[in-house]
Amino acid sequence: MRHLAAYSSGRTGAMIAEHLLEEFDCNVHVLGSPEACLRLREGISKEEFGTTRDLMTRMAEWVGQNPSGVIIHAAAVGDYETEPKQGKIPSGSGELIISLKRAPKIIDHIKRWAPKCRLIGFKAAGPNTSAEQLVGIAKKLLERVDADYVFGNVIGSLETTATIVDKWGAETFENRRDALRNLCVKVAK
Repeated sequence: MRHLAAYSSGRTGAMIAEHLLEEFDCNVHVLGSPEACLRLREGISKEEFGTTRDLMTRMAEWVGQNPSGVIIHAAAVGDYETEPKQGKIPSGSGELIISLKRAPKIIDHIKRWAPKCRLIGFKAAGPNTSAEQLVGIAKKLLERVDADYVFGNVIGSLETTATIVDKWGAETFENRRDALRNLCVKVAK
């Protein structure tokens, strides 16, 4: 084993970036995974990140330079990370135990870095989460991080469930693409 990772396509971030640029002529800069950056068309400003901590450093830098900007934190970053080890791990053992620790939650820091920014978070709930539960989960994130909007969806039903929550309520969509377009309209205002 050389790499342990959770698959994320970057499709959502690329779709949002392109829609904001093409439909609303917004100035867009994407901090994306290598795959997400490959999905972006020419002309979109982009910067690749490798790890959760790398994204956190790049995000803090961008937010510091754009404290009144709009941050759409759609990246599916790792919840856990390994402790860095010096040198090579010896091969030949019958067993190797990997210890993981909680990775920093980037979204928890954004409003501390820039209290006047507009923040949009994303929350993926587990399979079999009801529409009401999804709204509750998204509201908890909205309140915890002082976001303007939270886009919530359910793993296993990503294309058919989507909810946008703000401090006034929630709007549920049966089609993810329509929900993302609606989110872009809200962001572009």
